[in-house]
Amino acid sequence: HERFSLVAQALPEGKEKDFYVAIAKSEEKHKNLFVELAYEYFDKEEVDTRLEELLTAEAKICESIPFTAALH
Repeated sequence: HERFSLVAQALPEGKEKDFYVAIAKSEEKHKNLFVELAYEYFDKEEVDTRLEELLTAEAKICESIPFTAALH
């Protein structure tokens, strides 16, 4: 979600920007859905701790790879 939002912000008004805005919104909904499902099945504190672990790991991964223009 965050990466698609950044791409959308960098683009001029038009079809490409609209496309990336739509993808970012869709990805945000997916993220919210999965977090809400996790809260249903696990203790909120446990989920929040795990999310923080994942964010920390992702940040380290992002810091260690070369800067390139790529999205999955």
